[in-house]
Amino acid sequence: MRFNEVRLAKKRACPKGIKAVLETEFSVPASENEVTKEWLQVVLATTFPDATFDTLESKRIGEAYGFASRIFRFQWQDNKASQSVVIKLWDTDSNAGIGEVQFYQTFKDVGTRTPLCFFSGVDEKKKKAVLVLEDLQDAAQGDVLVQLDLARAKGIAHSLAKLHATWLEHPKLAELTWVPDVSIWTRTNDWFQSRRALFLERFPNNLGGFARLLLDKIEFAPQIANERLKDAPKTLLHGDFHLDNIVFESQTEPVLLDWSRPVKGSPTLNLVPLLFFMTPLDKFDTVFDYYCDEFEEIAESSLNRTAFKKQLGGDFLRAFSLSTCGVARWQPQLKRGVQILNTSIKQNNEVVNFWFERDPELFSFL
Repeated sequence: MRFNEVRLAKKRACPKGIKAVLETEFSVPASENEVTKEWLQVVLATTFPDATFDTLESKRIGEAYGFASRIFRFQWQDNKASQSVVIKLWDTDSNAGIGEVQFYQTFKDVGTRTPLCFFSGVDEKKKKAVLVLEDLQDAAQGDVLVQLDLARAKGIAHSLAKLHATWLEHPKLAELTWVPDVSIWTRTNDWFQSRRALFLERFPNNLGGFARLLLDKIEFAPQIANERLKDAPKTLLHGDFHLDNIVFESQTEPVLLDWSRPVKGSPTLNLVPLLFFMTPLDKFDTVFDYYCDEFEEIAESSLNRTAFKKQLGGDFLRAFSLSTCGVARWQPQLKRGVQILNTSIKQNNEVVNFWFERDPELFSFL
């Protein structure tokens, strides 16, 4: 296999007169109120060197999607044109941690389309973090409640193939010790049993047939999944891969958002959401074959598709666990969150029946 060229980000020298400003306590804003004209002139000096920021307005975005970060569009008018950026602000002692700052400070190009990052920073003392990103306001937002048409599904398959082929067993990936390795699925029996009991208490009649049988014996799934995945190669993965974290340029070209949790593992960990949940099941084979074709062309190596499907089954068990036991304690605060929860549970019945017909050996422990 040919290693694709990867580019890690280099620390950028501050323009003259800026370093002192960035080292002040206000270099990482504690809130949107601290994002001032003067601050933007400093952090965007390289990207928008001629910006005069004659006017500056901000607007909260993404609230309907329940994003943990506080995300704002900052738009300004200067003597040339209207410009804008998106600024993410969050507390580093939250689940998000500092992963997305590390991602943008480490990677210049991951092999697929991600938002351009103009500035990133962490204030360790105040436990605050900030990203200044390109504004993709003309892109179409993906939606976990709406499945993909074939064109968009193929677009995401191509995007994943580029990401996975670029980093497959790459020596530089092994050096990134801050990126968690999730190749081995580890959960205790107590975790499964307590979460299953709570799930069935909340949703006693939502699962039936093989899906209910699988939930009843889910604590046996990690051993089976790990056996299937023991020889799977590792690559860079998006650790929170769903349609709310994807936007589409030109209607079908995906941009992968929210890199707060990049991980290492089998490519199938990203493929399961695409093939089983984002895409209608009658398009499964078309999208699977398209991904494999694209992967082989980019990696310049063949893919054992029979073995790959067995690995896919292993990560399917993990996905089922996450969408049942993993959401047992989730109490959505927004109506949309309730819809997502109910839709996910309903899909579990469909996808388990679908995959049981394709891979009955996977379910032999039931």
